[in-house]
Amino acid sequence: MRSTSSSAPVQRNGVFLMANASNKASRRIGIDIGGTFTDLFVVEGNGESRIYKSPTTPHDPSVGLLNGLTKAADSFGESLEDFLGGVSTIVHGTTIATNAVLTRQGARTGFVTTHGFRDLLNMRRGIRERQNDSKYAPPAPLVPRNLIATVRERIDVSGNEVVALHEEDVRAAARQFREQGVEAVAVSYLWSFLDPAHEQRTAEILREELPGVFITISSDVVPQIRAYERHSTTVLNAFVGPKLRNYLANIEQQLADRGFGGTLLIVQSNGGVMSPEIASDSAVNALMSGPAAGPGAALQYARRHGSEDVITVDMGGTSFDVALVRDGESLLTSDSEIGGYRVALPMLDIHTVGAGGGSLVWVDSGGILRVGPQSATANPGPACYGRGGENPTTTDADLLMGYLNPDMFGDGAFTLDVEAARTAVEEKVAKPLGLSVTEAVEGIYRVVNATMAEAVSAVSVKRGVDPREFTMVVAGGAGPIHAVPIAQELGINRIVVPRESSVFCAVGTLLTDLKHLYARTFVSDMDSLDLDRVSELYREMRDEAVETLRSENVEDDAIDLFFSADVRYIGQFTEIEVPVTFNGELTPESIKQLVSDFEAKHEALNGYAMPGEATELINVRLTSLGRTAKPALADHASAGEDPSAARKGTREAIFSGSLIQTDVYDGLALRRDNRILGPAIIEQPTTTVVLIEGYAMTVDSQGHYVIEPAN
Repeated sequence: MRSTSSSAPVQRNGVFLMANASNKASRRIGIDIGGTFTDLFVVEGNGESRIYKSPTTPHDPSVGLLNGLTKAADSFGESLEDFLGGVSTIVHGTTIATNAVLTRQGARTGFVTTHGFRDLLNMRRGIRERQNDSKYAPPAPLVPRNLIATVRERIDVSGNEVVALHEEDVRAAARQFREQGVEAVAVSYLWSFLDPAHEQRTAEILREELPGVFITISSDVVPQIRAYERHSTTVLNAFVGPKLRNYLANIEQQLADRGFGGTLLIVQSNGGVMSPEIASDSAVNALMSGPAAGPGAALQYARRHGSEDVITVDMGGTSFDVALVRDGESLLTSDSEIGGYRVALPMLDIHTVGAGGGSLVWVDSGGILRVGPQSATANPGPACYGRGGENPTTTDADLLMGYLNPDMFGDGAFTLDVEAARTAVEEKVAKPLGLSVTEAVEGIYRVVNATMAEAVSAVSVKRGVDPREFTMVVAGGAGPIHAVPIAQELGINRIVVPRESSVFCAVGTLLTDLKHLYARTFVSDMDSLDLDRVSELYREMRDEAVETLRSENVEDDAIDLFFSADVRYIGQFTEIEVPVTFNGELTPESIKQLVSDFEAKHEALNGYAMPGEATELINVRLTSLGRTAKPALADHASAGEDPSAARKGTREAIFSGSLIQTDVYDGLALRRDNRILGPAIIEQPTTTVVLIEGYAMTVDSQGHYVIEPAN
């Protein structure tokens, strides 16, 4: 098993060109469904690629997706059936699971657990999670107490059966759930991760008694220690499972009915992709699926400029997502929350705030200007969309700042209504604050930028990381409008804006590998570690990983396996994941190296280590990758610094409090090495770059924009 090389596509004048492109006439499509727009990135077999945006349809996201595919087909002069007939792969990032949790519109879920521990799930960690907020209350439970059933059974801490499974208790629970109209059932027993037999038999009985009901067990979802986190993750899987399964089945059927016979893959929250079959059973892995493709793609662009340390920011219509890539690795967390519910599976560490292009602007009761987190969504959208929205948004302010071209928005899908935006800002912001419209929109712009700079600070400065050492890669249709002031606030000196930034996560889906994470709990101090048993656990995970990837049509020579372990000093509560050398059998030398690597990482993360102190193993882990084919980068010849051929004219825009005539450039007409000094505006059909005073923008060898302080 070996890895294959990978690289990213690049856009030139509206299309992407790739070196060494396959001659096979086969398309690949990346799709990202956001809160406002559905983004598509279409790559032809000959290396040409195009981007498309279609309004998201919240009532049924598949409608917006098919609208986008139809738009793409029309641009090629083909019917949708002929267009999809030439597609080999579709990679899809979806917010279905995330939105189901955030809106609490998942399945009616029942929960089965060990007798005597009925309330463990809803007691959570048993502490006030915001200890300085006396008014904070945890979110309402996903499973009400009357839908929690207990079963007499017990596996002890050593994995031995102490109390046999009482099957009549399981059948009684099934009758209760049937009467209550339960659509999904989660099963999580106290020590099931040491022996899953009771959970497996429980699932068999429930499937007999409750045909058609979604059944999930913790030993399949997250077989590791910490009962509350395991219970919560398993319940989340059940809660979102039916909705995601139905959505995927609908998408697969609709695509098949329209001629698609290729492979459909779903983006995972860990940054990899998975098949719809696996996604349907492991729906919790699709939480944060939408933005998860971004960090890996950002690294591809930053590497072209010699950086392995990246801050990626993605400002879409609804939210602003920030993630950190350090030393070439996207940061994962196993201690995350979605809507206040704990998720124990490794997920990309993405920090999200409600500051998107559609974020509502309002004045609170204290007369303070606020932006978000509420959003105008895709319908009715910002006031300037002319669809009935009366409340101002970030997009309305950007339009009135002069940064957006009202006749060239969303690839020309519609014209922005300047007067509607002006009226909304004047009535809802300017008059209440006693400001002119110009002062109000500049205030909105500054508040939005400050909110986003704070979000970047949350993943960097507040974690002891200096953002000045990082390259910022900017994504989202609205991101490049705000990126430079954010970077200026944080002292970041290099900004990379991909030409396809408006569909960045859709691009990222095609740069993503199949990825699956496995874990087994085995608690033991290192001095008495049973090497044979731990080796057996690694082999079990290895065999499962290889079988899964083979089922997804991955060849053996495209499989990579990475082994690791969670280690801590005895007495600590949290552990650190450390790589492990494993070639079929663990050796005393590999364990010695493991402890040494743990102490080095502990010192790097916490500022100290305790050499010689006793350590213990908590979990063994495996990350499996199935390498996917990726398009290669293409360089272009230099066109010199002069950008005048791309200059479109001037437009009045606000910079530093003054309304000035500002140079406007056609981004798709810019060439390699063209250099522009701010203030300036660079327009593309689906995004706009705002270059403030004191900064210069240069077009790199692939046509992307690199912004740095002017010399």
